[in-house]
Amino acid sequence: MNRPKVKITKNNIDKGIEILTFFLIFISVVLIGIYYKQLPEKLPIYFNWPSKDKNGFGTKDLLWATPILFGIIVLGLYKLNQHPWIFNYPTEINAKNAKYNYKMSTQMLRVLGLLIGIMCFLMTLASILNGLGYDIDFDQYIYPYFPILFTGLPIVYLIRILMNKKDKQNNEFK
Repeated sequence: MNRPKVKITKNNIDKGIEILTFFLIFISVVLIGIYYKQLPEKLPIYFNWPSKDKNGFGTKDLLWATPILFGIIVLGLYKLNQHPWIFNYPTEINAKNAKYNYKMSTQMLRVLGLLIGIMCFLMTLASILNGLGYDIDFDQYIYPYFPILFTGLPIVYLIRILMNKKDKQNNEFK
């Protein structure tokens, strides 16, 4: 695979998305730190851990796992985004289309990271609020949309890349 190694510059929106993503994970850690002593030993855990019981409850120590795991995933996406020429693409990458395809793929991973950050924050917030006695039903109203978003996001970017390829081909024949 001999693809061009084009450096993709980030605009302010790209930088803002990355900052917001890391901020959401950081806020999740801060919330756990602030409310940890006030929480009961058992509380609802919105992460599928083998150590939670059949009713969806786990120890409050499991709260730390969410921002740690999601933080590792987001950090991995951030580092991976620095090397877009190693990604798989639905089209042949050459000097003409590399910049566009790299921009689309890095943008997609950035938005994916933001969705992960939002999910981390909401899962942490829901567990803390439920542990403090508030009746929060994030799982009923918000969580069903995450699979749609995580599936739809790559599809949207795939369509954008393929449409760009088709537009380039049509312009060559005119």
